[in-house]
Amino acid sequence: MTASTSSTPEPAPLPARPGAYPDGRTTPLADAVLAVARRDIATFHALPLSHGRSIRDSHMRETYEALFGAAQLAADVSYSGTMLDSFFRPRGPLREAQRLAARSFGADATFFLSAGTSTANRVALTALTQPGSRVLADRSCHQSVHFALNSLGVQVAYAPMQRCCDDCPRTYADLPRLLEMFRAAAVEGRPYDTVVLSAVSYDGVRYDLPTVLAELAAVHPTVSVLVDEAWGAAHRFHPRLRPLTALHAVEALRAADPRLAMTVAVTHSAHKSMSALRQGSYLHLIGDGEARERTAQALFQHHTTSPSWPVLASLDLARLQAETEGEALLGRSLGLARTLRVELATDPRLSAYRPLGPDGHLVDPAQLVSDDPTRVLVDISALGITAADFRRMLFDEYALYVARESGDAVLFHIHIGVDEATLLRLLEALRTIQRTYRSASAALAAGTSEHFIIAYPPGIPITVPGEKLCERTLSQIDSLRSSGCEIYTLRNPTVSAGELAAQAAATGALPSVPSIPSLPSLPSVPAVPSVPAVPSAPPAPVSARLAGAATAVSAASTTAATVSAAANATVGATR
Repeated sequence: MTASTSSTPEPAPLPARPGAYPDGRTTPLADAVLAVARRDIATFHALPLSHGRSIRDSHMRETYEALFGAAQLAADVSYSGTMLDSFFRPRGPLREAQRLAARSFGADATFFLSAGTSTANRVALTALTQPGSRVLADRSCHQSVHFALNSLGVQVAYAPMQRCCDDCPRTYADLPRLLEMFRAAAVEGRPYDTVVLSAVSYDGVRYDLPTVLAELAAVHPTVSVLVDEAWGAAHRFHPRLRPLTALHAVEALRAADPRLAMTVAVTHSAHKSMSALRQGSYLHLIGDGEARERTAQALFQHHTTSPSWPVLASLDLARLQAETEGEALLGRSLGLARTLRVELATDPRLSAYRPLGPDGHLVDPAQLVSDDPTRVLVDISALGITAADFRRMLFDEYALYVARESGDAVLFHIHIGVDEATLLRLLEALRTIQRTYRSASAALAAGTSEHFIIAYPPGIPITVPGEKLCERTLSQIDSLRSSGCEIYTLRNPTVSAGELAAQAAATGALPSVPSIPSLPSLPSVPAVPSVPAVPSAPPAPVSARLAGAATAVSAASTTAATVSAAANATVGATR
């Protein structure tokens, strides 16, 4: 056969393998995937995109490579069995990687999943329950748990949820009530076969698992428990966070009673707190050989038969990083979260933000819950804008993403990918937003205005700096806002309200009022044409971006762009 004249694509350039890992540790699965990625393997099976073959001459190649990179395209392969390993019955590098992960986390067995923790929860519940069995579930569990229970033919009772307090929007399971329901069922001779707990919540609530699991084992020794710790995979690797984790709690129970008969499944979204690719999840199991076999069979039923080998390899890498660097990285996260809380509580330039917890919330041990110290929940209601607008502004204008809003609060997750520079960017953005957005009522609180307060349309000031304020002014502002006007408050950039009042008294131009303390003054800087988008580096001081204009604050419906335009227009008009 004549050789083809068309050239085969060159193997994708891949990074050289770094030196040996600390203490001679290995990442067997990652190494195996890297090895096949380095080879120029042509496939007659599937995945035409592997090594970029199907796009070699495509006009879309540049976009593909910009999004995924040559290394990702080379590592995304479709080999199984002896060529790499069997996903469902691993005997090679995947098996060894899972064994190392089980040892690291303290499990009897660990399964890697590339389809997310929703799938891991379904697999675990399929393995732990049987049709007709009785399940007591935490009402605050993820939707995947509810959907799975609804389809498994089990009898489900839900433990109620409770709200933290009027000052904090977080909700979580009423654990004392859950334990009470569990004990009552055992006394009635109809014990629950399985209990489901959502132990590390999206909002930063952690359960006292040592107490809860010990109580469950004491009442019904053979109970099965699913602990969804999706947001707490990394907690295993720091001494401050480890004590409340499920697998550590089971280790303590086994140390006290080696005959512990409880079966425990723990699911971790590794990608949420560790250096794993999205949808990378661990399913850890504490149980005998029969429980492991049921779990393996359930995995075969529910997981895709086309697993992502890059995702699975990232779970191997994330495990080793957590072993060798996790304590230091989590220590940094804890310190940065503490710094954020301190700055919000003490910096006058951040006075519009109010941290909710960990001090002052979830401190009653009888509730069996506590705060996740890597989460900072912040009330932003004093800004006068909605949490949704605040999140959008952070994303669009400052390249900062906050996933969670709850009422007037937003949640900052200080994970191991947040470093000092990132926190400085956030703090500067928060200061900028506070100086730019402030409700009219907050601006008027001093009794004498330091601001131009302007309704647009028509653009005529309601007050000018130095005027005495009254309830009539506030009512007028509320009425104009209700009619659809946008309300702006523009602070005089150089003169305080007290100084203006003194000037007014001397000239007779404005009513005389007593001098009062002014709000914290801001530096005046030369004007710039507009408010630029924040680059990847820490943002420049906001005063430079606001062109020396005083603070511009809109009603809740006003966008940041509108406010910026108003501030710039005001500066241009006063030059």
